[in-house]
Amino acid sequence: MREGIRPAEEVRTLLEGLLGRLTASEAQVTWRQSEGLATRFGENAITQNIGGASQEVAVDVWLGRRHGQASTNRLDPESLAETLARAEAIAAESPEDPEQVPLPGPQTYGERPQRFFPATAALEPGQVADDVARVVDAAKAAGYRASGLFEAGARAEAVANSRGLFGWQAETHADYSTTVHGPAGSGKAAASQSCRSRLDPAELARRAVENARLAQDPIAVEPGDYTVIFEPLATRGMLGFMGWVMAAREADEGSSVFSGRLGEAFLDPRVTLAMRTDDPELPAPLFGDAGLAIEPRSWIEAGVVRRLFHDRYWAAEQGTTPDAARLPLFMAGEDRSVEDLVAGCRRGLLVKNLWYIRFVDRKSLTLTGMTRDGVFLVEDGRITRPVKNLRWNESPITFLQNVVALSRAERSGGWGAMKLPGVLSEGFTFTSSTDSI
Repeated sequence: MREGIRPAEEVRTLLEGLLGRLTASEAQVTWRQSEGLATRFGENAITQNIGGASQEVAVDVWLGRRHGQASTNRLDPESLAETLARAEAIAAESPEDPEQVPLPGPQTYGERPQRFFPATAALEPGQVADDVARVVDAAKAAGYRASGLFEAGARAEAVANSRGLFGWQAETHADYSTTVHGPAGSGKAAASQSCRSRLDPAELARRAVENARLAQDPIAVEPGDYTVIFEPLATRGMLGFMGWVMAAREADEGSSVFSGRLGEAFLDPRVTLAMRTDDPELPAPLFGDAGLAIEPRSWIEAGVVRRLFHDRYWAAEQGTTPDAARLPLFMAGEDRSVEDLVAGCRRGLLVKNLWYIRFVDRKSLTLTGMTRDGVFLVEDGRITRPVKNLRWNESPITFLQNVVALSRAERSGGWGAMKLPGVLSEGFTFTSSTDSI
């Protein structure tokens, strides 16, 4: 049963009370709460409604350089006392951590666009059913079958430490994805927002049905290097791994594609990757690691590598400011639609989405994966045929070095959301075709 997100002052009293009972030289207490629902549907009917709520308290203590952590989802006094004792006992038996750094002191958290929407947090299954009906009715009218998932929820986090830091933040999300199946092909559409009222189920239904219509009876094409138009969802799949390798430590130690690249023009000048805090469609959290305030960051600016992610330890080693988080990731786009990218392509492949993505070589950031949810042959600026799915081997670096044009950026994903554009890029390597549709 959902009880609503606990207010900041109530949580602060809880956490500071726990800190007062610890004897460790340094300590941090973190509280998390989440509530949400999910509605699944398939074969044009709702198949599952689920909901859940949880709270957790995690205790981190340091005895010198010895670290211990314990957590519990039972918030009665006895369970919390046992968790405190367990964290201190673990620290006493742990080896010293040579990379331990002091906890941050009190932070100043900047202003953000609205991140928490009460109506989205309180959404009920009956309201979701109305949104599902839009897709199901559109699929039925076309003689197709619809499946999908609607998820919505709220989560909050608070952190307090022995140096006087306290932070509290809350956010909501609503994510809707659907796949419409025809006899010989399928089409997908998806959308993600902080507020449910910003979703457009009718437009989602229209796109999914139209994608399914276009996807019927795909042909096989020869593998090789192609000009590609990636829709924003596919761009997310391609760039999702970049956040994990854009780390200063890996680069400084020579194990990253970004080694020695700081200050260099490394990607196409159209490419700018950043952490923004002012975008109302995707407002960044207030804080990240250990309650550290999240500040705007420009990672890559007009193709030039300006900064790489520094965790607190590596920042201390290098004498620079630490970065609190890697996500959300923003890539600036241009004022055109994906349809405009298609119109500007003489011959290539329009790619809707990617999956089964894995590293081939981490140092060079070479990935492999499959296309999904629609691939289309583009000739003379228009879609001419659907194409069977393809396996690909490529690096996001090469993909971003060969950019020809970008569309407007769109939000995609739930809690780990990004805001990325569609991308027209040359020389993308497909290694084999499949019979899957």
